[in-house]
Amino acid sequence: MPDSGASITAASRPTRISRYGLKPWRAIETDIARGARPSAIIATTGTTASTALDPIAPIAAIARRHGLWLHVDAAMAGSAMILPECRWMWDGVEDTDSLVINPHKWLGAAFDCTLFYLRDPEHLIRVMSTNPSYLQSTADGRVKNYRDWGVSLGRRFRALKLWCLIRSQGVEGLQARLRRDLENAQWLASEVGRTAPWRLLAPVPLQTLCLRHEPPGLEGEALDAHTRAWAERLNRSGKAYLTPAVLAGRWMVRVSIGAAPTERRHVEALWRAMQEAASAG
Repeated sequence: MPDSGASITAASRPTRISRYGLKPWRAIETDIARGARPSAIIATTGTTASTALDPIAPIAAIARRHGLWLHVDAAMAGSAMILPECRWMWDGVEDTDSLVINPHKWLGAAFDCTLFYLRDPEHLIRVMSTNPSYLQSTADGRVKNYRDWGVSLGRRFRALKLWCLIRSQGVEGLQARLRRDLENAQWLASEVGRTAPWRLLAPVPLQTLCLRHEPPGLEGEALDAHTRAWAERLNRSGKAYLTPAVLAGRWMVRVSIGAAPTERRHVEALWRAMQEAASAG
């Protein structure tokens, strides 16, 4: 990235890996050759559209090699870090500089509740700290002052929501609920995988499925229209709510299983409703 305060010109904009199809280190080398100075790598564990997982450990090695900040976005999928069997998804996370998890997305905390982990908070304090006379107290120097960690001077007690959740359900209770969601997602993936003309479009490492109903002879824009139409029919029915999205240039439908009350019978009913909506067009 260009130095702070510098204008962003075509020559100084960072190279987008997804746009150019480059490996991360090639993108960094390309930026340097164009006169730009890369400053950070942002990896994602569990992307919004498909819950795709970036390999953190090799990315962390690249970040160390070039002296770059490594941030990991684990907003939704980060909740699965409480499951030992899912920790492989975050291999290398101990080498990151910052990490974000939103417990309100899958763990079940009341909205909004975000966890922001930092290896060294001094980087934020150096930039954000403020200490006018009217904020000074006898506690200065003895406690963490989170006003110095961000732009907001005051903030809500969001951590209380997570504390209450853990106290009420316990770690084992939370683990059991997430495992239930993972099992239900795998059940639905199995049903979709063996039922033509339905097709899974991405791996299902967590609780989100990317799928499409592909009748013979439908493709391109016609298939896009069919996909959006049956999803809209189902959503309007009130039986469930699915989120269409674009993956690899074509419309598909996301099924995200993660609400606290969702049991297998609900997923089975959803599967029946999906088939009815897709065949009604």
